[in-house]
Amino acid sequence: MGNCNEIQSKQLKNFESLSVEAREKLALHSESVRLPKGSIIFEEEQSLSKLYCIQKGACKFSKVDDNGQEHILRFLGKGEVMGKRSILTNNGAKVSAVALTDTELCCLDKGDIIENLNDNPRFCQDFLDALVEDANINDHTRIVFCVHKGIKQRLAQLLLYLLDKYGMDEDGKLLLRLKREDMAAVLGTSQEYIINLLKSFKNFGLINTIKSEIYILSRGGLERIGI
Repeated sequence: MGNCNEIQSKQLKNFESLSVEAREKLALHSESVRLPKGSIIFEEEQSLSKLYCIQKGACKFSKVDDNGQEHILRFLGKGEVMGKRSILTNNGAKVSAVALTDTELCCLDKGDIIENLNDNPRFCQDFLDALVEDANINDHTRIVFCVHKGIKQRLAQLLLYLLDKYGMDEDGKLLLRLKREDMAAVLGTSQEYIINLLKSFKNFGLINTIKSEIYILSRGGLERIGI
């Protein structure tokens, strides 16, 4: 571990509103962290002293209900930031954050962030804009995943969401390999049902699966199912 080579975050406009001196101070107190897939970045109720900027990889936000069931609330990727609300409120994290892939984070010191929020109105506006963006993203994911549609329709929407957010390679393979149990946690069903639906999509020529990898063969077909 060491300092971040670059202090960047698309969601915070790459900190362009900060002076050169402020960015240098952020970099001096920053920490570059590489985490393997499955690593817990922070847990519900944990007090956070860092702002986490995703440099590479993908993460998920989730909560566990009183019955011990995990509910995935959001997926995040390169350029997005975790821990903004906790930085402002001093309250513990409302969600757990877990790395879905090998992930690289740039961790920024809370004190430096607060200092810049207090001293720089433009950076404060960028930070508020990012919070509004989070709210809009959360509204969108509720529309995509939580409307009163069948699991089959929502699974098609989920695959399209992963395609649009993380992309695919030239062979059509989704770049984010999501476990079947995570798909089930998003859609509120069993892992076995997800496996059966994916087999159905494969039989209809919408996707292909090789082990845990998913290949998109017909975006249009998935869109027609998800309507």
